[in-house]
Amino acid sequence: MQGGEKSKSFGPSFRRLLGELRPERWRIVLVMLFAIVSVSFAVIGPRILGDATDIVFSGVVGKQLPPGMTQEQVEAGLRASGQSQLADMLSGMTVTPGQGVDFESLARILVFLAVLYVVASVFSWAQAYVMAGVTQRTVYRLRKRTDEKLSRLPLAYFDSHQRGEILSRVTNDIENISQTLQQSLTQLITALFTVIGVLVMMLTISPVLSIIALLS
Repeated sequence: MQGGEKSKSFGPSFRRLLGELRPERWRIVLVMLFAIVSVSFAVIGPRILGDATDIVFSGVVGKQLPPGMTQEQVEAGLRASGQSQLADMLSGMTVTPGQGVDFESLARILVFLAVLYVVASVFSWAQAYVMAGVTQRTVYRLRKRTDEKLSRLPLAYFDSHQRGEILSRVTNDIENISQTLQQSLTQLITALFTVIGVLVMMLTISPVLSIIALLS
């Protein structure tokens, strides 16, 4: 089996394809805006889920502490008894000794998180919907121009070229363009904004850990 034929003029062909997309440029900008909103909500989601995890963890820890004392008093007592590591852990948390998980706050965060993911899904769907329209209109113009071109060609052209090659140009090649615009271009836009969004979120959480992750 032989591999696929490599493009001989990718650059000029790609520029021509961008030219075909010029009538849809404002819709493509709209697709990018939808992608930014969808990716932003999806990236913020794990951060909010982390807040919910903190509430659960703080409640579990607080339940194990003696009630009737403040957090500062508990920390001072731990340091006095030589448990400095546990005291340091408590100093980075907000706990109420003797109180368990705040299920009311946890429910509010989870409901907000669910709404956030639903909104992200809606914008993702809108992105795909608009891009589908862009793809179909572009492919329609390509097919129409191809049909007009074939109608202008002399009969000698069809006698000197194999019918399979002509049909491949009319059907397979344009269908490949359609799939590229609908799938690859949408995935490229989403992936680009996802990488940017994740990097921004990582830097806001911990610049040091972000640098370590990037270097590794």
